[in-house]
Amino acid sequence: MIGLKFNEKIKLGGKKVKSKLMKLITLMMVVLVAFTGCKGNTEETKTSPNDTEIMASTEDFKFPERYHGDLIISTSAVATTMDAHQTNGLMANFQWAQNVYETALVTSDSGEIYPLTCDYEYSDDGLTLKLTMLPDRYFSDGAPVTIEDVVSSIERAGKYHSAFKEAFIDLIVDTKIEDDSVTYTFSEYNSNTMYLLSDVRGPVYIMQKSLIDELGEDGEITELSQVIGSGCYTLTKFEPDTEIVLTRNDKYVPVESDGTGPAAPRYGYCDTIIFSVNVDATSRTAGMIAGDYHLGSIISDMQEEAEKVGLKKIYLENGWTPAIFFNLHESNSDNPVYDKNFRKAVRAALDMEAIMLSIMENDEKGYTLVPSPVFRDSVYFNDILANTEWNIADKELAKKYLEASNYNGETIKWLCSQSASFYKAAVVGVQMLNDVGINAEIMLVDSGSHSTMRGDPTTGHDIGAWETQKSLVPTDQTSFVTGTSGGWWDNEERTKFLDIMYSTKVGSQESIEAYEEFCKLAAEEVPWIDFGEKMTISYSVPELEHNYEGSIAYYWNSYFTK
Repeated sequence: MIGLKFNEKIKLGGKKVKSKLMKLITLMMVVLVAFTGCKGNTEETKTSPNDTEIMASTEDFKFPERYHGDLIISTSAVATTMDAHQTNGLMANFQWAQNVYETALVTSDSGEIYPLTCDYEYSDDGLTLKLTMLPDRYFSDGAPVTIEDVVSSIERAGKYHSAFKEAFIDLIVDTKIEDDSVTYTFSEYNSNTMYLLSDVRGPVYIMQKSLIDELGEDGEITELSQVIGSGCYTLTKFEPDTEIVLTRNDKYVPVESDGTGPAAPRYGYCDTIIFSVNVDATSRTAGMIAGDYHLGSIISDMQEEAEKVGLKKIYLENGWTPAIFFNLHESNSDNPVYDKNFRKAVRAALDMEAIMLSIMENDEKGYTLVPSPVFRDSVYFNDILANTEWNIADKELAKKYLEASNYNGETIKWLCSQSASFYKAAVVGVQMLNDVGINAEIMLVDSGSHSTMRGDPTTGHDIGAWETQKSLVPTDQTSFVTGTSGGWWDNEERTKFLDIMYSTKVGSQESIEAYEEFCKLAAEEVPWIDFGEKMTISYSVPELEHNYEGSIAYYWNSYFTK
């Protein structure tokens, strides 16, 4: 079984907590003082046999001064559901749901899996998983979270999330519940089983079994009273077009661990978190500058003004990667892009720093020059792609590759929309290709058409603009690694390496080596070109510490310094 990296001590958060356990411990303390006599250095908390410390007030925490304030976040994201099992991967839905609900396990920003609602044991062959309830896990209505709640939530989430259904639910051959544990037996190993179960974005959020039973087969959560989670906050207002309000859950029990990112302890410092919805970017900017919001975006033309009034600029490393894919569909086999020497010529010609500066409007802090389908913190990360004629802007080498290819002056169409990541990159990139003798031109379409056309190999484009987010594990990266929809790149070697990554344990040496071979193949074949990683830029009031790590923004540990 895999050893767990976490501290089993759990502390009870919130301002005031009233429970039978608290009363019992208080009574025991009174009796103890009466029996032994009161001493000046007597500790104010007692540890139960399960190493659980019960704390009656946030003043007992290390940073009691952080527990205050109403955090108002400016957002354009309009939530589509109140049912957290139906978030559909939309940020507008999980940005509030991840604060209200918790998962059984959670993935850190470096890809390690930690207990959150449950402890776990996962067999080396990936065929059995045992989940055991951690102590002191409560729903916001005070009811304890049970293993039956966990099992029912896993089953219901599988009905609405096809990837989780395929990687977990469909593989179950036996489910055995004993006391406060459940053991799942799977028919085969799947590399995404644990990561989908522990994704902070859901949809495998823990709900009450009684509610799930009440909803039935096709029922959906539509009332505030039905939104009962075990997270740091409760949902107290849901008007998705205007405002979503979360209020601190004073029954919440932080799980202490050495995890990072979403796996770090969650404290719920702010009294409330308010998502103020405004789809007009100019209006949101004006609100930030006027002090109506504490955290949000600023349009580029007003960023200088925002900094003059004292707003802080925050660079969020969330792994968004602008790139181009070559149309390698078999129907396009007569096209020059089908020749890898031509693709190598394109790669050699491109100056990635100039492209990223264009995308980020000359903000040198707004990007990193790291071509990789996985995050730098991932155990899979390597520099193979970076070290293979990437970002060399070598016109002479590009011309040599071009001469070795079957290119005969054909017009190469670079499909893009007006998106900054797409159009600005295309303007700079096309000029670089022209400079080495490639007759490239921009095929500019509206955003809706671009989304459709880039996924259709018959629409006349040779190069397609793309943007995708890096992953912690390669098999979860559907654009660069596992999918073919971006450029329809496929061959036997690629399939062989993918099969190894799918069938061997995530993080194992065999899996890591298979990914390295995949990267070597991609460096040789050049099915896509990754320009680098762009930062997401936000602004905040100076007294707000956003206080988060990783690629997914969360707010339970954000706090005001005054």
